[in-house]
Amino acid sequence: QLTDAISKLGQQQDILAYQFEGLRHDVGEKSGFIETTIHYALKHPELRESTVDYLRKVMAEIDK
Repeated sequence: QLTDAISKLGQQQDILAYQFEGLRHDVGEKSGFIETTIHYALKHPELRESTVDYLRKVMAEIDK
C-alpha cells in the first residue's frame, strides 16, 4: 500500500508534503472513482451536456 511505502521511505530519507486547499478525490475506492469521473466530466465542455442528460435520466428512473 502507498502509505506503507511512504512510511518505509521516510525511514531512509526526508519526505516532502504540500498542503493545499481544494477538492480531494479518493480514486482508490470504487465510489470515489465514479464521483471523480462525474466531477471532471461535468467540468469538461465536450462531456458536460451528455453527462447531465445521462444523470437526469438515471435520477428519473430512480425516482419512479
